[in-house]
Amino acid sequence: MTGKVYIAILVYIAWVVLYLVWDYSQEQSRIYQQIDNELTTSALTAPLILPDHFHHQGMQPGDIKPEADLNNTIKLSEYTRNTRTIYIYTMVLRDKAVYFTSASITDEDMKAGKDLYNYFLPYTDADPRLHQLANSEDQLFLEINDHWGHFRSTFIPQTSSDGTRFITAADMEISQIESPLHQRLIQQIGLAIIFLLFLLPVMLTFSAAQRRWARSLEVSVRERTQQLHASEKRLASIIEHSPVGIFHYDQNAVITMINHRFEKIVGSSDKVLVGFNMLEKLTDEKLLTALRDALQGQVGRFEGPYVSVTGHRKMYLIAEFVPLRDAQGLVNGGVGVFNDATEQQNTTNTLKKLSMAVEQSPNVVVITDVSGQIEYVNPRFTDITGYYPEEVIGSNPRLLNSGETATEIYSDLWKTLLSGQEWRGVFHNKKKNGDLYWAEEVISPITNNFGEITHFIALQEDITEVRRISDEIDFQTTHDSLTGLLNRRQFENELTRIVSHAHKHHSHHVLCFIDIDQFKIVNDTCGHLAGDDLLRQISNLIRDKLRNRDTLARPGGDEFLILLENASLAQGERVVQMIMNDLKQFRFQWEDHNFPVEISAGLAVIDRHTSSAIGAMQDVDTACYTAKDAGRNRIHIYNDNDEQQLIRKGYIQWASEIHRALDDNSFLLYVQPIVPLQKQQNTGYEVLIRLRAESGDLVAPGAFLPAAERYNIAPQIDRWVIQNTLQWMTQNIDQLGHIDSLAINLSGQSLGDDALLGYIIRTIEHGVVPARMIKFEITETAAIANLKDAQIFIRSLKNLGCRFALDDFGSGLSSFAYLKNLPVDLLKIDGMFVRNIIADPVDEAMVRSINEVGHIMGMETIAEFVETDEIMERLRQLGVDYAQGYTISRPEPIDTILNSASIAPTAATEADSEQI
Repeated sequence: MTGKVYIAILVYIAWVVLYLVWDYSQEQSRIYQQIDNELTTSALTAPLILPDHFHHQGMQPGDIKPEADLNNTIKLSEYTRNTRTIYIYTMVLRDKAVYFTSASITDEDMKAGKDLYNYFLPYTDADPRLHQLANSEDQLFLEINDHWGHFRSTFIPQTSSDGTRFITAADMEISQIESPLHQRLIQQIGLAIIFLLFLLPVMLTFSAAQRRWARSLEVSVRERTQQLHASEKRLASIIEHSPVGIFHYDQNAVITMINHRFEKIVGSSDKVLVGFNMLEKLTDEKLLTALRDALQGQVGRFEGPYVSVTGHRKMYLIAEFVPLRDAQGLVNGGVGVFNDATEQQNTTNTLKKLSMAVEQSPNVVVITDVSGQIEYVNPRFTDITGYYPEEVIGSNPRLLNSGETATEIYSDLWKTLLSGQEWRGVFHNKKKNGDLYWAEEVISPITNNFGEITHFIALQEDITEVRRISDEIDFQTTHDSLTGLLNRRQFENELTRIVSHAHKHHSHHVLCFIDIDQFKIVNDTCGHLAGDDLLRQISNLIRDKLRNRDTLARPGGDEFLILLENASLAQGERVVQMIMNDLKQFRFQWEDHNFPVEISAGLAVIDRHTSSAIGAMQDVDTACYTAKDAGRNRIHIYNDNDEQQLIRKGYIQWASEIHRALDDNSFLLYVQPIVPLQKQQNTGYEVLIRLRAESGDLVAPGAFLPAAERYNIAPQIDRWVIQNTLQWMTQNIDQLGHIDSLAINLSGQSLGDDALLGYIIRTIEHGVVPARMIKFEITETAAIANLKDAQIFIRSLKNLGCRFALDDFGSGLSSFAYLKNLPVDLLKIDGMFVRNIIADPVDEAMVRSINEVGHIMGMETIAEFVETDEIMERLRQLGVDYAQGYTISRPEPIDTILNSASIAPTAATEADSEQI
């Protein structure tokens, strides 16, 4: 029995030794497989970390900057810190020599500043077997002992997108392999020794302790078995919960085991996948090629779009097939690793699009670090500033500072950015060539996952042209386009400011209003171009007499406004007098014409008693036109008690009332008959106007028409009368068979109004009122003052069939001289001659002369202010054709025409003879 026990013990010892050998071999194989897989993964990661197209045709030493080389070294080193791999690197073979193109370094080397730059660094003691990879696709595993150390290394040939061959490699220290093997061997030998030590007392006291030893051995075996089962469970759990899909396949490419993530990736279940023959059922040729590579002993790789066969799930797949070998080194299957990189790929594509968008952006993009040092500029930066990226990267954006931007803006910028907020503003920057440009910028802080500011990004738009256009628009909005002076609106803003200053600080200023006398003569004689040139010359002459702080404006027409800040009335009067003295020596030359130029000026004081800017403008306007009424070419100073200025203020009030009446349609049409004296024919009527005041009273035109002509409102009244008269005639055309015509008065200002002329022509051409029933009356004074415009106006409407009467004829000094130049149909003899025709032989002679001259020229005559039957009879004897006056009829509302078939003369008193 004892002999058998010892034989058993010897057998057991032999078995332990064999087990140790076998376990060591298996552990070595497992560790090498694990190490090789890690080396393969690390080596393949290196090209992914490097920039796109890093390896390319024609790459040479020095074609990347040291900063970029260092950046690659740092990125590769950061990766190795998280792995057992000590080095990852890439190489190229050139002329039978091996050169590093990138490499990681250890933390010790990093701190010591060693091997920081590896681009085209010669690998002087490279293993000769590396040259086999020049024309091979096979992965190479070597154990290398060089001046860097003793390593287990892998070398994998790769080809870049443009066909450049390079090698990606990874090293792991042999100690990483030997250490666990030694530990395992020591552990197993220790266990064996322990078991053998157990045998010693057994052999000495086998008979007494045999059963205890057997039980102890059983417990040890059981515990070891439990440990192995626990280890298997841990491994299975790791595989099952791995973030990547893992599966095992046999030598026939039939899947035998899968984890949960693999099911999710392909979109199927283990019932379908386990037993799936990949060689027979996979359809993607590139994926099949990777699988076949693994079955032939090489690591097969696949990357790209993929649709799973079983789940029909679309994805961007990164797959590896790693071969497994048996004890004889034969491939007996493999492990597959599938990673769904769809999200990462989308992110990569998005980043590429963003990168392209930034590169091709029409706006400047600048990225700086937290200290403001430039790290990136896009091509638009170069287009605008003239600086190339290599000139500014590493510099501060202050190189664009022109000195034109206030320092407060930069202080606000940094305060805003460092608080984590976006800043917007405008800089006046300087280009490389020294030119200045306006830039609108939006600068935002960039933060990391911890909310810490790491960079700033600035978006810059060149708004120089926009600014220039804006400035031009602002200038055009506030200035007169002809002279470049301030316009009325901007001048009123300045005046409002000065009035406010006078109220607050009791300061004293002078406001001046200048009007060019007889400016219309230049316009009518030489045209508007000449008038414009005169205005420019006068504005320059006035500007030369003013101080820098004084304000000059052209509100319109032939008028100028001057605001003398902090000046006395005497100073203001002296300035205007100097202007007038210069104008005495000035002659305006235009072609063959030579004109003297004179001005009328009004002055008003601006002080704490000035009510408002509008009030001051009214005062100085009144003063200026008081000067014109007093004979022109003089200065008038505003005074609240001046009688002439009170009249002018009344004009201003009437102007406001006229505007109200036009807006409220508060005018009324009246008519007065014009009867024939020499033959039987229908009666004509002159259309008159009345204004209904807010009180309800009717106001005769003599009260408000002077104000209308003074403030150029007369054309608006004329248009109202024409529009409403023609509208009334159109509505009542069937009841107007008993009248000859209606005569409408026109002001001199309307004779040059092309828009009004066009309106009359269109209305008559498209209306139902015959042109022969429409007559227009213009005064002799207005016609002579606007002779050219009057001729065009009269001829245009006479061509339609309208007739014209020259009103108040005889009141001018040169009436007969101008008569042959005016193609009118009737002369209306001025009432100042008609009124006293019975008592004054001179007046009778004037009436006779006008009547005879008119008849000679083929015109009919009308006598106005016929206030008695005796006067009317005398006119009939003199041969005057028509009569109009109170002895015939007073003015009546226009609707009375509809009820009057004939007009009978009525008696009139002396009091009735006032102007209609």
